[in-house]
Amino acid sequence: MTPSRRTFLRGAALGAGGLCLPDAPGAPAAAGQSGGRPARVLFFVQGNGLYPAETQPAGIGRPRHPEVLEDRGLEGGQLAFSMGPLAPWAERMTYVHGLSCRVARGSHNSGFAALGCWPMAKKAFGETIDAALARALGGVFRHVGLGVSNKPGSLTYNLTSAAKGKALPTLLDPVLAARQFFAAGAAGSARGEFDADTQLLDFLADGARRAHGGLAGAEREKIERYGGAFESMSARQGELAGMADRIASAAPSIDPRLAEVSDDKTGPTGVFDRLEAQFEIAAGAMISGLTNTVTVSAGAGPDRIGLSCMASEVGEGEGYIGSHGIGHGGAMGRLSAARCHALIRRKCLEKLALFLGRLAAVPEGGGTMLDNTLVVYLSDSAEGHHPLCEEWPVVLIGDLGGRLRGGGRYLRYPWYGKPGHRTLGNLYAALLHAVGEPVERFGLPDSRLGEIDRGGPLTEILA
Repeated sequence: MTPSRRTFLRGAALGAGGLCLPDAPGAPAAAGQSGGRPARVLFFVQGNGLYPAETQPAGIGRPRHPEVLEDRGLEGGQLAFSMGPLAPWAERMTYVHGLSCRVARGSHNSGFAALGCWPMAKKAFGETIDAALARALGGVFRHVGLGVSNKPGSLTYNLTSAAKGKALPTLLDPVLAARQFFAAGAAGSARGEFDADTQLLDFLADGARRAHGGLAGAEREKIERYGGAFESMSARQGELAGMADRIASAAPSIDPRLAEVSDDKTGPTGVFDRLEAQFEIAAGAMISGLTNTVTVSAGAGPDRIGLSCMASEVGEGEGYIGSHGIGHGGAMGRLSAARCHALIRRKCLEKLALFLGRLAAVPEGGGTMLDNTLVVYLSDSAEGHHPLCEEWPVVLIGDLGGRLRGGGRYLRYPWYGKPGHRTLGNLYAALLHAVGEPVERFGLPDSRLGEIDRGGPLTEILA
């Protein structure tokens, strides 16, 4: 029996995996066992989140337009209030200031350009750095995209793309995300649905093979693509079934009420509870071996402008904190815009700290999983709400299993246009070098910099 078009469409819509059909499940990791140590990366992109002046470590000066590279330790450099939750991990942190990406030139945010280094309006213009690392590191799910937003919806396409025109999804509903990634380790009806999906994919793959011989031309090519995708997804289901016990042991417990989004300015938004759940899912996916690359978005991307919340959610009494208003410098009651940004940033980093603690508690090799993990924390809007993108601050946490130089460092590169200036693309090139995928340039060059925009990696962060 040949499956109907409706059955094909249902199969193509199976979970998040059906939203972007996989190339090959269980792809081997190019750097996953380099030197005997695994490698995994989490990108945390906070919408309108990481303003450099507000996050500068105390005791470290901030000249207006520095002309030389500053490379120093964080000793005596107290973390800013909003960065405080990361204090237990300060010895693993590397501040990277002074990088530019003017080619992005965002307004409110830069969307895909934050991880792709191209003009913001081009959206899925090519391969973003998280997708490139996911391709190198492999995994049952090559890339996992999770996020939160004040807008209703179960998913969006806001930050990541595998190639031109191939945006990858960000799941905004933690309940849906948990069901998608941990169903193989579940019991009862959830496991029943997983098994039913597996049977459907087997049926669809077989039907495609049967239909293939009776077609020609464009229809034949279309069936070949569908059939290959269904076979790939079916193989992944089989691999997940074989990991059921490990998945079950790492699966987080997610409150079903977190599927509801409330942002009517009259009650709690719950956005930070959902963010905590998404970090729990990210940790569980890494611990269970489902993926080596996760991108977590907090109000980031072309259809978002940071996070809004009730003041009570950040411990400041009553009132509503609107991301757009504070981005334009507006006070919220007795709270200045800078204070609002700091409170939201601190709350987000409290949730990131829980993720770090979870990985630090899992033994791996002679240390813990955190020893082999890198967190890349940045904003989607460079240095401000309407950024020039002349400075795009980044905080690195971890050394990627010894592939990068150790933390406890503060790096600041010469200012935009000065000799020795470096770009966000140079940082991303360094990450690819670290996982065995060397490139001379990542993203598009900045024509304004001319010869100053040199290719190659940031050698200062490589081990």
